[in-house]
Amino acid sequence: MLKIARMFILLLTLPCMVSMALAEDVVLKEGQARNISVSQAIDTVFISNPDIADYKVIDNKKIVLFAKKVGVADLTVYGKKGKVLNKMSIAVDSFGNSLTDKVNKQFPGTNIQIERYMSGDKLTYILKGDVATEEVRDQIYNTVGSLVGTEKKENEVSHGDDKVELLSKTQWDNVIDRMTILSSPQQVNVKLTVVEVTKQFTDALGIEWSSLTLDSIINGGSAANNTGVFSLIGFKGGFDAGNISTVINAVKNDSIARVLAQPNLTVLSGEYATFLVGGEIPIVIDSGGDSSTSVQYKEYGIRLNIGAKVNRTDKIRLYISNELSNVTGSYTYNSYAIPTINTRKTQSTIELADGDSFVIGGLLSESDRESLSKVPYAGDIPILGAFARSSQTEREKSELVVFATVKLVKPIPASENYKLPVPEFHKTTVDKLFFNVGVADEHNDELDKNEGIGFISRGGFIR
Repeated sequence: MLKIARMFILLLTLPCMVSMALAEDVVLKEGQARNISVSQAIDTVFISNPDIADYKVIDNKKIVLFAKKVGVADLTVYGKKGKVLNKMSIAVDSFGNSLTDKVNKQFPGTNIQIERYMSGDKLTYILKGDVATEEVRDQIYNTVGSLVGTEKKENEVSHGDDKVELLSKTQWDNVIDRMTILSSPQQVNVKLTVVEVTKQFTDALGIEWSSLTLDSIINGGSAANNTGVFSLIGFKGGFDAGNISTVINAVKNDSIARVLAQPNLTVLSGEYATFLVGGEIPIVIDSGGDSSTSVQYKEYGIRLNIGAKVNRTDKIRLYISNELSNVTGSYTYNSYAIPTINTRKTQSTIELADGDSFVIGGLLSESDRESLSKVPYAGDIPILGAFARSSQTEREKSELVVFATVKLVKPIPASENYKLPVPEFHKTTVDKLFFNVGVADEHNDELDKNEGIGFISRGGFIR
């Protein structure tokens, strides 16, 4: 009984196995031919698109298939009583099977498969397989697209008026990406310190921010061609965006130097992040002759936009755009008060290693302030009144400087029982705080302060 059951199952699965064996995909170049042999006598041959590929019967068990132009066609060979002897899909392009071989040879360690389908009058290519990184995937896609793509389109990444060419991607209308990235996307932590310094501060320290080079920052040398400029000895081997805030805080004079913002942003490789400290002001827009108006809101304050991309050697290509704007006054137009905004803005794309720092300077601003003081009444007397009044003109120069440090970071795995190094808060009373009694005992003694500071400075990530 068991043998009969096994034979019955084998008979049921045999047609499926035969059907799978009959199915075949053939890729040919234009003008290329291939011999097709079958096990039984041929009765009928059907081809779906003879303009793409055609055939010629050689004898009762052999035909010759030849490609004519780019496209896809199906070929079915029938025997007696309508039995299917062979069935195949034919794809004709300018490369044939050599396209897959070229890609896998150019990118060692990959195993890319390229499938072809007919979409309308175009041959569509689908890329499948595993790749190590996002960079390799983009390179393979662009390589295939440049060879067989028909229409190229640039998908630009923008935020407001900023266009981030670093994150822009090329798309081909007939090339579809279905590749799988084996590694998790890298994350980039960018620690920034935005500082506004006046000429008095620059003169006091002797630092020419706009002349700083990356070499002078890392190696601790003076800026080139600036004799007598302050040497960054204190920053040598350890300069980052946090060091400068220590210098600013040591000055203890907000009138000559102040830290405007210290954002700590983390972004996935290939993605975009933005930071804004400020607000929005309403602006009345006159719609035209119908006397109707509308209100639009304009952002102002400190804005930072960053985009990051990590290559296979862990080099970080960083796009950064920073803007400082503030409302300086207003003017009247058609009985509406229109605010005026002073803006300083810069954008740049650079490449750094893990842990490197850089400085963006040179965003200068100059303002004149006039003041008049006089003795009441006496100061208004013509000519003689000049002896009873005094005027003063102050010219103030300031510079916006951005310090940034980039690091590759990893999130904390959920499987790890990691205790976040953050302080614990305890309720207390006014009398305890006033007399400082028992306050120190209520702190968590097990908390490592240095570990907590380091953890937060890394943006809440473990390197």
